[in-house]
Amino acid sequence: MKALEREMIYWGKLLFERRLISGWGGNMSCRIGKGRFLITGQHAPLGFLSPNNLVEIDPAGRPVKKNQQASSETALHLAVYHGTDAKAVIHAHPPAVLAFSLSHPSFVPVSFEEKYTLGEVPILPQETPTVTEPERAVEELRLRPVVILQGHGTVAVGKDLREAFLLTDLLEEAVHCQFFTDKKKGQSDPTSHSRPKEREQGQPNKEAYPLFSQAHIVALIESANNDAQFQSQAREAGLTTTLTLHLEESDTPWTVHFENGKISRLEAAAGGEFVISGKREWWEAIFQRRIDPFLATQQGKLKLKRGELWRLSQWFKPFQRAFTLWQTIPTK
Repeated sequence: MKALEREMIYWGKLLFERRLISGWGGNMSCRIGKGRFLITGQHAPLGFLSPNNLVEIDPAGRPVKKNQQASSETALHLAVYHGTDAKAVIHAHPPAVLAFSLSHPSFVPVSFEEKYTLGEVPILPQETPTVTEPERAVEELRLRPVVILQGHGTVAVGKDLREAFLLTDLLEEAVHCQFFTDKKKGQSDPTSHSRPKEREQGQPNKEAYPLFSQAHIVALIESANNDAQFQSQAREAGLTTTLTLHLEESDTPWTVHFENGKISRLEAAAGGEFVISGKREWWEAIFQRRIDPFLATQQGKLKLKRGELWRLSQWFKPFQRAFTLWQTIPTK
C-alpha cells in the first residue's frame, strides 16, 4: 500500500469517528502530481476505505484504470483544483453545520481561533444531490478555506488532507458551541449571525477611489480619525506604531503612523514597524468586504513581511475597527 493511500484511509476513518460523515457520505481527494489526482470512489464508505476505493483521475476526471468509478462529486473537486491552489479537498456532512445551514445566511465566528482560522463562513444555496454548479463555491474558496453548502455539507481545502480535516472539524465544533450560545440567549432570529450591522450600513462616502491611490489612503485615514470608537479603542490599547500597507503589482507602499488613538501621519514609503503586503486581488477582496484581513493574513494571501503577528494582535480591536471603517469606502 502506498503512503498516500494509507493517508487517505486514515483521514477517512477519522472523519467517520468524529461523526463528520456517516454511512456512505462525503468524499475527499488530493493532488498527486501535475494533472493527476487521487479521489475516493463512487459510493465509497470513508470510514472503511481500502486501496480499491481510491481512484486516480486525470484533469478531465477520467479514471486512469478503466474499471474504476470516481466520486459523483468529482466535478466539484476538479473545479476547486483548477480554480485555487488547494492541494487537498474534503467534502463532509457535519450534522451541526447541516442543521445550522438551514436557518442562517452565514456562520460568523465568535472565538479568536475561529476568526483567525475560519473567518466568516458563507452558506451557499444547494438544490441538487450533487454539486452541479461549483463555480460559486470555487469563487469563495479562493478567499477562505471552507464553505458551507446549504443542507448538503462542507467543502474544505488545504495544503494537505490534515489541514482540510482540521478545518472541517473546527467548523463543526464551532457551530455546535454556537447552538448552546443561541439557546442560552433565547435566540430566535435566524439572521442574527449574518454580518455585523455596521458592515451593512450604507457607505458614508459615495466617491469611489482607485485602490491604493493617495486619495484612497487619505480617505481611510480620515474615516478612522473621525470615528470615536476607533480612537477610544486605540487609546485603551496603547496603539502607537507604524503600519505599512503594500500593493505588490505596482510596488506601492503607504506607511500609516498611529499615535495614542489617532493616525498622525502618512508616508509614501515602506518603513513601517509592521509591513503587510499582498496582490491586488486580495486587497480588493478585503476592501470589498469579501474576506477579513486577519484571515487573509493567516492564510498567507496577505504577507506579514515585517513584524510579528503576536505583537500586532495586542492591537486587534482598534485594527479590526479601522478595517471595518475602511471597508465602507468604495474602491474602483
